[in-house]
Amino acid sequence: MLRALTGSEKMSILESLAEAHPLTPAAVRLKAALLFHGVDYDPCPGRAGEWAFPSHMPITLLPGEPLHNGQNKFYTPQLIRFPDDTQARLRVKRESRFRIVDGDGDRVFTLLEDGKPVTSLTFEPKLPWAEALTHDGTPMRASGLVQHGDMLVLNVAPGCEYFVVPKVGMAGKTDNMSCTFCLYGVPDPQRLDALGQKLYEAGLPTQTLDRVSEACHHPETHARHLYLVGGSMLSMAAEGERYLQISRHLAEQGLTDRYYVACGSGAIERGHMEQMKDAGVRGACFNLEVWDPAQFARICPGKNATVGRDRWLASLEEAVDVFGPGNVMSAFVGGAELEGDGAFRSAEEALESNLAAAEYLIPRGIVPTWSIFWKVTGKARGEESFYTLDLFLRLNEATAALRAKAQRFTNPEFFCRRCAYMELEPDFDFSQFYRSSNSANSSLP
Repeated sequence: MLRALTGSEKMSILESLAEAHPLTPAAVRLKAALLFHGVDYDPCPGRAGEWAFPSHMPITLLPGEPLHNGQNKFYTPQLIRFPDDTQARLRVKRESRFRIVDGDGDRVFTLLEDGKPVTSLTFEPKLPWAEALTHDGTPMRASGLVQHGDMLVLNVAPGCEYFVVPKVGMAGKTDNMSCTFCLYGVPDPQRLDALGQKLYEAGLPTQTLDRVSEACHHPETHARHLYLVGGSMLSMAAEGERYLQISRHLAEQGLTDRYYVACGSGAIERGHMEQMKDAGVRGACFNLEVWDPAQFARICPGKNATVGRDRWLASLEEAVDVFGPGNVMSAFVGGAELEGDGAFRSAEEALESNLAAAEYLIPRGIVPTWSIFWKVTGKARGEESFYTLDLFLRLNEATAALRAKAQRFTNPEFFCRRCAYMELEPDFDFSQFYRSSNSANSSLP
């Protein structure tokens, strides 16, 4: 049985965070600490990977570590689930003071720091849909659908065109104008072929949409949100057409009635938003990634060249007009401004920039969300920049206060604690709802 351990069983990192951030709920401090510090390797999460929903990237064992089922590379669970339903991404980070070991009970584990227990936990399990087949024999897990707790993420066009921008007058030559922190949309010919995506073409095969719709229809997804994502296109109009095709197909299948469907595309034109709303789409999240204009141009060259920062902001504000306050978000990557040539000179400068984003967006009905920048390439892979855990919590505390002041909380129908595994906003807002005399619903915009 899951139980939270308290008091004297807490350890120095958590005690330090409690002293520095007394207004941040303890569950949020713990989640943030794990996102930043990760957990040291232990074989038990590997064993849990046999029944838990798997991570996107496999772990590779170091020399001397015992093989897992005879393999040195395998998948660990994707998501940690705590007794109060807080979610966190499982991050294996060698030499972390945290470690997950077997606990008391079936599929129950214990989080340790320096060998002392902090709390019990479990992992999000694979649900029946992930092991099922579509009518034509395709594994549903290969249909373009993944699950993050309460949220299904539908991605049937994963190849991002920013990685392969054609060079003018140089046939067959391309430039990489992808966001500097991102490897998510690297075009993989095998994956693109399996889903029928063709770069520079908006349309998707009906067969692909039928398969992923069939997976979404599975009676045991246990999900409430359906989030549409994909690789960016080099044309706002083309990207809007792609997401409109997907939305209309979902509507025809009755899926916009079953789920809260949100569009997680790049910035698109208002006309496409309005048509998507007519099809039953209820929210939008166009990710600006960084706020400062010079940093946006440096870190997101494709977005800057294709759409531009001013047009991106205009698209977000148009989305509020179309979908309403509380139904529009924009994600940011905290710390990306501190990495590479031309980066901010100090973490405080990055904090000030991110707070400026919140001060601009929140009163306009747009909720910004931040995740910690995890470096995934180069010699410093797996390390953070100068963007510290303390800074991340200060940012989240300040933006939570701004949301409370404007009464613009995260909408749990769109983005809840059971699907926010790298962000803290729903966790802050959940605690505010239950500390206040108002109900969660009456606090929503």
